[in-house]
Amino acid sequence: MLRIASYTAIALGLMAGTSLAADLPQPVQPNQPEISYDTPATFSTYDWSGAYIGANAGWSFLGADGKNGAYGALDDDQDGLTAGVHAGYNFMVAPGFVLGAEADIQYNDLEEKTAGVELQSDWNASVRARAGYAFDRTLVYGTGGAAFKDLTAKAPAGKDEKTVAGYVVGAGVEQAVTDTLTARLEYLYQDFGKQKFDFGGTSEKTKIDENLVRAGVSMKF
Repeated sequence: MLRIASYTAIALGLMAGTSLAADLPQPVQPNQPEISYDTPATFSTYDWSGAYIGANAGWSFLGADGKNGAYGALDDDQDGLTAGVHAGYNFMVAPGFVLGAEADIQYNDLEEKTAGVELQSDWNASVRARAGYAFDRTLVYGTGGAAFKDLTAKAPAGKDEKTVAGYVVGAGVEQAVTDTLTARLEYLYQDFGKQKFDFGGTSEKTKIDENLVRAGVSMKF
């Protein structure tokens, strides 16, 4: 009987200890943040793709390199205000790389007068490809294509008017001010080769080129 009583006391003691331990406050485990490896990191970049229209203004430098003719030489450089409109379309062909096409037409205030002859131009236009690299909202680009220009030469024997074609190359930088509005600064060189103007039985020859420096804004769709 003594042995049974001893076993019973030990069992009751163990049960009491276990119950007491269960009643004691347990340490609180901090919440561990859930880590997901399924969602890749994303970066916000400006999308240059889409159509746009805009306006620009700047300064034009017309060069005339002519030979002495019957009435004098069309050989004086001139410069003046230029203003116009442009439209185009851009494609994001790869992250950062932009290809596009653009057309523009400009009003020119250019007129050269020398002894006996006069050369003037009222407008020029171009159709160009553009290629550049975008640093998010800043686009650095080169451009090139075909250029067109009106020229009027006058002499005592009459005048000769013509529209000439040449090539244009240039470069620029464009900044996205908002998601739909961009601003640009660009330089273009246009070469129209040697042109011949006929005045009755006489003629004048001169090489024509033009440099354009202009700023503009565009609205993107």
